[in-house]
Amino acid sequence: MTCCRDDPAFSEAVRLYREGDIDTSLILFRKSAEAGNPVAQFTVGTILRSRGDRTALRWLNMSAENGYAEAQYTLGSMHYLGDMVKQSMEEARSFYREAAEQEHAKAQNQLGLMYLNGEGGEQSDSDAFEWILRSAENGYAGAQYNIAAMYEDGQSVPISYGDALMWYTRAAEQGVTDAQYRLALMHYTGKGTPKDSAKAAHWYSKAAENGHPDAMYNLGLLLMEGDGIGQDYKQAMELFGRAAELGVEDAADALKLVRKQLGV
Repeated sequence: MTCCRDDPAFSEAVRLYREGDIDTSLILFRKSAEAGNPVAQFTVGTILRSRGDRTALRWLNMSAENGYAEAQYTLGSMHYLGDMVKQSMEEARSFYREAAEQEHAKAQNQLGLMYLNGEGGEQSDSDAFEWILRSAENGYAGAQYNIAAMYEDGQSVPISYGDALMWYTRAAEQGVTDAQYRLALMHYTGKGTPKDSAKAAHWYSKAAENGHPDAMYNLGLLLMEGDGIGQDYKQAMELFGRAAELGVEDAADALKLVRKQLGV
C-alpha cells in the first residue's frame, strides 16, 4: 500500500505477521501506528480485537478518523452487532456511509440494506437501490445477488427480469449459491430469457454442489426426465436422498418413486 512503502516498521511487521510471529509483529505495527499510519492503526486494532482487548476500539477509531475505509466499515459492523460497543444503528449507518463514500463495496451494500430496512435513520427505497447498485457495480457478489432479487421481485425498483438475470449471473459466477439457484429457476421457467433446461441443469448443479437443498431436488427431477441433462436415475436418487435429509419434503416421495423404478 502506498501509505506504507516508506515505513520500515510496517514492512517488517507484515513479514513477521505472515511468518506467524504475531506478538513481535504487534510491537512493530504499534510503532508504525503511533507514527500515524492508518493501516497499521487498523491492524493493531484488529489483532487486539481478536484477543478481546477493548483498547482495540481506540486504534480502530483512530484509523477511521484518518480516513481508512476498512476501519470505517469494521466499526460500522461492530456498532451494528453490538460487538465491543453498545449497539447503535445510527453509529453503524454513519460509519458505513463514510466507508461507502470511499467506494468500499461491502459498506455500500450494508448502507443500502440499512436504508431498505429503515435502520439507523429514515427508510428510503431510492437510497437503498442506489447504494446496493453501486456496490454491485464495484463487484461485490452479495450486492449483485441483492440487486438481482430487487429487480426480480420489484422491490424499490420496477420489475426487470432481464436485469435480474444479468445480476444473478454475475453473482452466480462468483459462487453465490442462492444466485446460482435463482438463476437456474429463471432459465428453467424462461423468466427474462428463453427457456433452457440445459442452462438450468448447469446452475442447479453448481448450487447443489454448494449444498442448496432445493437445487438438489430440482436437479434430481431433471435427471429423472433427462431434461437438459443425461438421464441418470442413480444420481437422481442420491440427490433426492440428500435433499430429503436437508428437509425438502417432496424429495422423500421422489426418492421412493425413483427407487421403485430402479427396483431397489
